Amino acid sequence: MVTRARIAALLLALLLCAPLAAADYHFRVDGLKAELTVRPDGLVELHYSLTFTPEPGSHAVDIVDIGMPNENYQLGSARASIAGEALSDIRESEYVKPGVEVHLGASEIAPGRSGTLEFFILLPRMIYPDSEDPRYASLQFKTTWYDAKYVSGSAERIEVQFNLPPGSTADGVKYHAFGGDYKPSEMLQEGDHVVYRWLWLDQPATMPYAAGASFPRALVAAVTETPRRYVLHSLLSVVFALIAFVFSLAPVWIIALIIVLAVRSGRRRLQRYLPPRVGIESGGIKRGLAPAEAALLQELPLAKVLLLVIFGLLKKGLLEVRALGAGDYRYHAAPGAGTELQEHETAFLAAIDAENRLDKAKLKGLFTAMIAALEKKMAGFSRRETNAYYQSIMNKAWEQVRSCPRDTLPAELEQSLEWLALDPQYEDKLEPFLRDTVFLPGRTGPWYQRFPQGAPGSGGPAAPGRGFGQGVKGAAANLVGSLQAFSGSLLGDSAAFTQAVTRVSNPPPAPTYSSSGHSGGGGGHSCACACACACAGCACACAGGGR
Repeated sequence: MVTRARIAALLLALLLCAPLAAADYHFRVDGLKAELTVRPDGLVELHYSLTFTPEPGSHAVDIVDIGMPNENYQLGSARASIAGEALSDIRESEYVKPGVEVHLGASEIAPGRSGTLEFFILLPRMIYPDSEDPRYASLQFKTTWYDAKYVSGSAERIEVQFNLPPGSTADGVKYHAFGGDYKPSEMLQEGDHVVYRWLWLDQPATMPYAAGASFPRALVAAVTETPRRYVLHSLLSVVFALIAFVFSLAPVWIIALIIVLAVRSGRRRLQRYLPPRVGIESGGIKRGLAPAEAALLQELPLAKVLLLVIFGLLKKGLLEVRALGAGDYRYHAAPGAGTELQEHETAFLAAIDAENRLDKAKLKGLFTAMIAALEKKMAGFSRRETNAYYQSIMNKAWEQVRSCPRDTLPAELEQSLEWLALDPQYEDKLEPFLRDTVFLPGRTGPWYQRFPQGAPGSGGPAAPGRGFGQGVKGAAANLVGSLQAFSGSLLGDSAAFTQAVTRVSNPPPAPTYSSSGHSGGGGGHSCACACACACAGCACACAGGGR
């Protein structure tokens, strides 16, 4: 009986210990601070402060992976400590590329306790020429982050601090707005240099946080020039090697099909400028959007969205468009004291340059700001239901035009044109409803009076009423042709323009690396940085973190 009792006790102990042996990593990231100091020699000092609290029942945090901005980090310069105890075992990470892993040893953080890892490393090749002003140098950075399957809750404080080089002053530096209003939480002049600080409270540590700034190029000894030719050569080498490998495994028709599908998928993705998180299906309808915002929500071509912005300003009498030749238009802001403008309308008027043309760079900022504002407006609402709602408004506008008496048709068209234009075939559908009465002097609204008529290059724009005597079809075709020509000229290469906006508003997701069978103290993401930032610099310093 004694022997059996001991065996039973031993089995019970093993059963109780089994969950502990199989415990996985589950922890909180209570704080994450990245401090970057730009030195006069062009190197950047990176100092991380990372505070972890393993949850009860979790494996102790014994190894911490930290993603690096690029592969040029100086591993020999790395230092780490916890509570003043130096940690000497710092290696290249097995799971995060590029990245390092810090082995905590006797300083591992046990479940239920908190510990702050202090980490320092030198980073070369972080300072690049400012892509908008050659007199400036640029620094961009994204924080390390951790896999959501290991992390619970949100971080109390996430902070990025830039210590710009000695000699920098508040009026000689600029932060990167990333196409919107992405400004620092704080800017200080500390002694001989400027400090930018970005701060996020109660936010998840399972995603990267970006920051960027530019400063006079003369303040650093050297910047990194992007070797475009060598990057292209390496990329082509990889592509050709991949093609050769696929050819060796599959018939030619399969390869051709894969290539065609990949190209089509890539093109479709580059035209999707809205982030996928806009709207929550089942959140209800968001009412009160302007026609241009409704078009943006439906991801209609950006030239169509811009045309609707212009229609709104024409309707308010705040804009006049003149055609000087084929595809050559001039935009003149009209005074309108007391007229309420939406943010995108104000941004459009600000995009008119000294020659009364449209500044394409400012138009990119207009769209990225519109998308960001729309994302905020759609928080908690259903994109699907909202799109259906504005489609119903468009369909109702067409019904009103169809049933409208001829003598009130001009007023109805003036009132409904913005909603009619949501229809992809609105020019073709509009033609049968246009009559010469629309063009008679005194019977046209401001959207027509201030819009250039006549096909560019065919003798100049027609004045209101010029359609009278042309015949119904001639007058209708005149306006429809003008709309088509004008819309097509707004953005030039519309596909390339949309891709430039998409790279900011809906960039491709970073690749993910996850671990298996190795003890570690973090998540499992990495970031691919292709220097495709649409702000002022090309030092797109990304980082991935942990395991």
